[in-house]
Amino acid sequence: MDIDLVYLWVDGNDPVWLTKKNEFLPADRQVDPQVAGECRYVENDELRYSLRSVEKYAPWIRRIYLVTDDQTPAWLDTSNPRVRVVSHREIMPAEILPVFNSCTIELFLPRIPDLAEHFLYANDDMFFSRPVDPGFFFDGQGRPIVRLKVQSLKKHDDDIYCHTILRMQDLVRARYGRCSSLAPHHNVDAYRRSDFLECCEIFQAELEHTKHARFRSRDDWQRALVLYYALARGRASLRKVTRFNKLHSPLRLLRAAFGSGCGSDSRCIPAYLPNLESIMKKYSPSLFCLNDDARMTDEDRTRVRAFLKTRFPEKSSFEK
Repeated sequence: MDIDLVYLWVDGNDPVWLTKKNEFLPADRQVDPQVAGECRYVENDELRYSLRSVEKYAPWIRRIYLVTDDQTPAWLDTSNPRVRVVSHREIMPAEILPVFNSCTIELFLPRIPDLAEHFLYANDDMFFSRPVDPGFFFDGQGRPIVRLKVQSLKKHDDDIYCHTILRMQDLVRARYGRCSSLAPHHNVDAYRRSDFLECCEIFQAELEHTKHARFRSRDDWQRALVLYYALARGRASLRKVTRFNKLHSPLRLLRAAFGSGCGSDSRCIPAYLPNLESIMKKYSPSLFCLNDDARMTDEDRTRVRAFLKTRFPEKSSFEK
């Protein structure tokens, strides 16, 4: 089974890109800070270390696609046959470009030329931390493993993300009479291209707004719709994720009891926290995300880069 990995990437420090973005911002510039905050676009060099983690812990991945607005990291070795930079122009209609909304771009991921039927999707702030095999993402029948968690979304309906996830659940529930009420767990998501395309076709009318949305809004779709759709149709396998995965090995339980962690699937860590290494030691996740937000300072980013360089010191074959 061939499995590809897809990233979206943007260099938010590129003056050409910044000029373009500002040209298309609403005239009154009254864009919700949740959707247009600069932390969404800041380039902290995470992709370099994410690719190092892929090569070290998931070398079985066939090909890596980097979807960008005609940008390429200066350090990326594009002669490597296992990596390909894909322009927005290759997968999106010309009349809707440029787009600065990741939700819109994600809608067109299945259009990536030669993308495998089974593929993974990750943000560039997601890293592999332990060896994983294809069975971590797809079950024995080739179905995606969907990781969901308990989270009270309705209590945070004023938050754009929570509001959007609730709408995606409602869409699936209205059509199929059932949908998981669990929330997406931030990790590397697994998809089948055919499920993705079929879901977008079935909900075409509901997704029309997002196709033309240059910036994020409360009316956007969210790719979790594909996951909920696949679960409702029996085309995916649900894994409920808790703080520590419930493993039955006595050794694991003993380690957990003494505070050394029992190994979780993935962990989302606020990148501004000073104790990143101790958090990693406690949870020992297979995947981890360093979540950037408005609280991040330049000092924090310098510390994060040092942390990543220490954890992934070896240059990958994806670098010049």
